[in-house]
Amino acid sequence: FVLPPTDPDHDACVRIFTPGQELPMAGHPTVGTGFVLGAERGRADLVFELGVGPTPVSVEVTNPMAGRATMQQRVPNYWEASATREEAASLVSLGAEAVHASLPILNGGAGVDYLYVPLRDRNDLAAARPDAAAMTRYFGDAFHKAVYLFSIERDAESDVRGRMFFLVNGATLEDPATGSAAGPLAGYLVNQGVLPPGSVRLRQGQEMGRPSDIEVTVTGAADAITRVTVGGGVVKVAEGTLFLP
Repeated sequence: FVLPPTDPDHDACVRIFTPGQELPMAGHPTVGTGFVLGAERGRADLVFELGVGPTPVSVEVTNPMAGRATMQQRVPNYWEASATREEAASLVSLGAEAVHASLPILNGGAGVDYLYVPLRDRNDLAAARPDAAAMTRYFGDAFHKAVYLFSIERDAESDVRGRMFFLVNGATLEDPATGSAAGPLAGYLVNQGVLPPGSVRLRQGQEMGRPSDIEVTVTGAADAITRVTVGGGVVKVAEGTLFLP
């Protein structure tokens, strides 16, 4: 939802909702809104007021229906997860052996938190199935009940492959693309020495038949990340008008 900004130096106040809650920030609603407003207003650079604070968005309009948009996210934070390998694997119906042997299970986020679970390979990623009861027990009353699985096997299309499962009203859903998780995931990979700072290509949604390519840029050093941007191509797919009495 696009509202007038509270600060005249900003372009809009943007509020974002899932089927179950309002979020302080999200990736795809932000870049999508950035493309629409950038195209309408003839602007290449915008600043949105999100729940995490002022958020810069850069827009490239190729034509009225398509282009690109990138948001700057906060530098992500990470903290130790309470989940054991067995417990983390059980959230997605896998055995402990499916969890990567040397990478840590961490909580992390840049406004919306995720449990990041590295898996052994893409076969395990494909085999994952969310367990609503296990996720309900583990996440309890956490604000955002979400687990992000990933495999660091690289190919010509991506540096990392991911899947995200979350709880909404006691049921599990899978998201084909999660921009708010992509920035912290790339930061995790840089922090752990898996990838150098720079561009990180993430593919998510492949297992759903909805492959989504997300481009993340991490600036700084492995132990001192200074800037994270998330974005990619944007396509306008629909529009409509509401008539209110």
